[in-house]
Amino acid sequence: MRRSFLLLAALPALLLAAACSSREPAVAPAATDTAAPAAASSPAPASPSAPPVTRTPPARGQASGPAGHDADLAFAHVAALAREPRVAGTPAELRAVEYLEAQLASFGYDVERMPFTFEDDPFRVGEVRVRGAALEALTMSGSPGGTVEAPAVFVGLADDAGIAGRNLTGRIAVAERGGLTFAAKYQNVAAAGAIGLVVVNNQPGPFSGNLTLSARFPVVSVAQEAGAALLEAARAGEPVTLTAPPASGGTRAYNVIARPPGTAACAVIVGGHFDTVPGAPGANDNASGTANVLELARAFAVGGPRPGLCFALFGAEESGLHGSRALVERLRAENALPRYMVNLDVTGIGQRIEVIGDTSAAARAIDLARAAGLDAVPSRLPPNSGSDHMSFADAGVEVVFFTSGDFSTIHSPRDVVEAIDRAILDAIGDAAYLLVADLLREVG
Repeated sequence: MRRSFLLLAALPALLLAAACSSREPAVAPAATDTAAPAAASSPAPASPSAPPVTRTPPARGQASGPAGHDADLAFAHVAALAREPRVAGTPAELRAVEYLEAQLASFGYDVERMPFTFEDDPFRVGEVRVRGAALEALTMSGSPGGTVEAPAVFVGLADDAGIAGRNLTGRIAVAERGGLTFAAKYQNVAAAGAIGLVVVNNQPGPFSGNLTLSARFPVVSVAQEAGAALLEAARAGEPVTLTAPPASGGTRAYNVIARPPGTAACAVIVGGHFDTVPGAPGANDNASGTANVLELARAFAVGGPRPGLCFALFGAEESGLHGSRALVERLRAENALPRYMVNLDVTGIGQRIEVIGDTSAAARAIDLARAAGLDAVPSRLPPNSGSDHMSFADAGVEVVFFTSGDFSTIHSPRDVVEAIDRAILDAIGDAAYLLVADLLREVG
């Protein structure tokens, strides 16, 4: 679920950093002590224009299990996806893509990984790997892209007392937030020979910063919760790997598309986004809707995938509906837009099925659900919100959007799998199954 203005309230540290003063209080929610990344010791990540890496697609299997939406199977997908945030353009996004590809291929579909590029990425998320774990990192404004791998060293606040006259040559400095501006922290560790800097938050949650200068090596921040293990590793001098995305150019992200073998056109597309905002595990927004899509794909493939029924899982929804727009643009250019698009987003917490759409198909979805004893009502999106059905509606496609209507945990660290209600997750899956089956009978 994309909330263009409410995101400001949910992630103030990400969006206000550049507007704050150049010196931060010890526990300020945002600051401009950002540093610019410097030349990395290994090449920067591939640019969006780089040729795709040759890979082996997952083997196609055959769907099994009940010929209907199954709550336990859907919940298992939520649990698998919500282990980490899945921000567009990050290694975590690719891990999610690989999971989705493997699942859809195992149901018997032809699966396509569709790359696309978008500009003005609001997040610039990188990664710090320590002790085999991947920690989400936000790249500071002024930091270059690149990857450095080296022993870590704890430097306190990165002031004179923290560095204590040590030679940091060839080391990645790990500092605590507070006391100094980010620029001062960067300059101090750079002068001591460091080749990377990670600043750990001094309060819960992630934050982003502005260095107000151009750094020579990558500078990132991590949330307090994730940073605890990093601080421990740095005190022990253990190796870490720091990756920051390029400072300029577009961000490459991915859609995952599943089609029945031999299907030339998609009459019905069932979809939802799988990406998240930084700092949010994204169980409800939107591992829940993604799980519904996967489970519907399996259910409709029992006995063989249905001709004309396709499934799409979108990247970069949270950055501006970029994935669904990229797919719509391609389908329109190919004169291959579907007749119907069914969207599932935020489907795991709530009391009833909410159906959004000023279409006859949306009215039909409510009637079908109620006839099956499901509590379904017409609804509308909250102000300043959006989701991927809008990209299709703008192209003239008839859309239906299923949601559970409770947005209280989205875009926050509280969006965890433990909060998901299997009953509403399954009810929405059942309602969507009834509608899709009806649409398939209509389109033949």
